[in-house]
Amino acid sequence: MDHLLLRLGTRRILIADVCSSADGHGVGYGILLKRIDKVLMLARAAGASVFYSREATAINTAVFRLSSEEVRVLPQSGWQAGGLRAVWAVTAPFRLRSPWLWAKRLIARALLGSFHDRLERSPRVPRAVRQFVGRPRPLYERLRRANGTYAERSAAAWKHTYMQHVYRPLRVKGRGVEAEPPRLWLPPDREREAVAQASVLGIGPADRIVTVHVRETGYRSAAGLRQRDWDVVRNARIETYVEAFTALVARGYVVVRLGDPTMAPVELAGVVDLATSPERTEWLEAWCVLRSEFLIGCDSGPSWLAVLAGVPVLTVNAIHFRDIARPTDRFICKLARDRSTGETLSLLEMLTERYLRTGLDMEKYEHLDNTPKDIAQAMLDMIDVMGGEERLSLPQRRFNRALVALGRELPRDWSGLEGIGCIRRPRGALSRRFAKKYLERRQVGPAP
Repeated sequence: MDHLLLRLGTRRILIADVCSSADGHGVGYGILLKRIDKVLMLARAAGASVFYSREATAINTAVFRLSSEEVRVLPQSGWQAGGLRAVWAVTAPFRLRSPWLWAKRLIARALLGSFHDRLERSPRVPRAVRQFVGRPRPLYERLRRANGTYAERSAAAWKHTYMQHVYRPLRVKGRGVEAEPPRLWLPPDREREAVAQASVLGIGPADRIVTVHVRETGYRSAAGLRQRDWDVVRNARIETYVEAFTALVARGYVVVRLGDPTMAPVELAGVVDLATSPERTEWLEAWCVLRSEFLIGCDSGPSWLAVLAGVPVLTVNAIHFRDIARPTDRFICKLARDRSTGETLSLLEMLTERYLRTGLDMEKYEHLDNTPKDIAQAMLDMIDVMGGEERLSLPQRRFNRALVALGRELPRDWSGLEGIGCIRRPRGALSRRFAKKYLERRQVGPAP
């Protein structure tokens, strides 16, 4: 991630570009939120204010303006913002101490950027033209290599800065110490605005809120983003959550469904469908997440808004084993059915390097959505977690031990881009009843 840690007298300012990858392409919403999380932790450790070099159009742009007692986020307008942008532009060739590499990367971004990509994929451009544009050329290869080299050096520079200010001080304090993200909230004027908007929807300041995001395909299609084969696997059907919603409402919770207007609407007593509501605003959505007791999410970016806000997450219909980085995080995953045998794998059978590398092969595996009963039971387990009433069971501990053992076997640079990602040091766990039910295979054939 491109960044610059400035010292201006007694002040420190961290300028960071969280919106684009080092090769010039944009990043997904989840990656953007992860980057903001890391930037805030680094700024707190270094005693610096934060200035985002630019803001991207995202599902929720309010995340760029959330406030914290621990970290000051500088505004995007005014003379100070203009001065910092000028410093960012002037120092660009020298941040990695290689002006020539920066110049080659600038040319690469101009020639291989979004215009080239759109032209290469556009159905309106004659095929002969697209083939001519996309034909491999030595110049293109050199530019791609320059992009890759710049990305590697940028990532290494960020890692060095983060290690220096965050990881190394924690190691001095002792093993096992974890860096907790800064607590965030809305600016006072936006807080008052969100409270008024929430009351219009029937959400009171004292209500107990559980926010929910169930991924659908519509957002990427409406935004013109490319649909990858495994994007569809990450989707789920909102109707399978109704049993869990009903149980939450019966226990006194207000359920707030997050998302975008392309989603299938929900009409259920006690459920506020903020995604399709004309009253939806980015600030109201952020307010609901910040006030949630926990969030029921999926394998998608908006769950990281809860992580950024320090809100516990129950991940449902997960296809990656990576959403258990905090002690109160829980998840249940889609089970994989081998298309050649018709057999449904147990969790331990899925927790192998072979499956992690091939689990997203749509021709080899069918991914089974979590059942309404499993979702409802996971939600009840999460309520126990939040009440401090759960101790990890033997199946949960076995799964985590297997996950740690697998993490030791994987290459150190394993990121999950080759297949299914996993976390090497789980602090959360599988949902208790889900672990007991599916850890080992109890039957041959499809799951019930």
